[in-house]
Amino acid sequence: MKNDQVFSLNDVHDAILVIFACALSLTGCIQLAPAPTPSPSAAPVTPTATVFFPTLIPSPTVTPIPTGSPTPDLSANLGETIFVDNFSADLGWVPVELAPGGVSRSGDRLTLSVRQANSLFMAISPAEPIQNAYLEVEMRPELCLSNDEFGLVFRINQDFEHYRFTLTCQGEARVVGVIQGVERVLIPSTSSTAIFPGLFLSNRLGIWMEGDSFRFFINGEEIFSDRDPSLMNGHVGLVVRARQSGQTTASFDNFILRTLPSTPTSTRTD
Repeated sequence: MKNDQVFSLNDVHDAILVIFACALSLTGCIQLAPAPTPSPSAAPVTPTATVFFPTLIPSPTVTPIPTGSPTPDLSANLGETIFVDNFSADLGWVPVELAPGGVSRSGDRLTLSVRQANSLFMAISPAEPIQNAYLEVEMRPELCLSNDEFGLVFRINQDFEHYRFTLTCQGEARVVGVIQGVERVLIPSTSSTAIFPGLFLSNRLGIWMEGDSFRFFINGEEIFSDRDPSLMNGHVGLVVRARQSGQTTASFDNFILRTLPSTPTSTRTD
């Protein structure tokens, strides 16, 4: 072997020491870069609660029913009581049986019924015949159809000629006269806000009779007037009339007949 290629153990040892010294010197010279500081995690975003306001459904506005002008108290202008019947006792009403029907008294009311279509039934009061007076009654339909009638009959004579002031079950008022067996319409069926239509609803009918002049009232309100000289005197009473139905029934209370005031009261003109 050639001499320049032979290394002794001392040479190797010295080489290792040199390398180790260099390594130490390099370590002191090299500055290690600091480890990157981790960025702080962003705080979780709390979602903002969404508030939903419900759509308001408007409440219906209650419109008050307009109050009409007060009706003057008719009774304040009337005279003395001629006859009154609250039907707490039998005073002797006379039935006029023009068709099958009947009259009965119960619960302080007088009930009239007719049991045949296109027929009527009347009951005449025990009051004396009269010409000038104010007649009034409270009445209530118990069984009826739309055009069936119930109400007051007045100026009844011995031939059963008479006038009738009636309401229908559907809430219309009319006035007819029966002269020599012929029915004649004086005031045709007329609607009025003064009327309470329908079964079991009470209405108060009134008639101001003065000579050939008549004024007609419903629940204290004058609704029309008329003149007719055909019948100038007679009895007063009650009537029910069936039109389409096979039976019409109505009950009555507080039947009263009073004199007219001594001072003339003006008649309404339309």
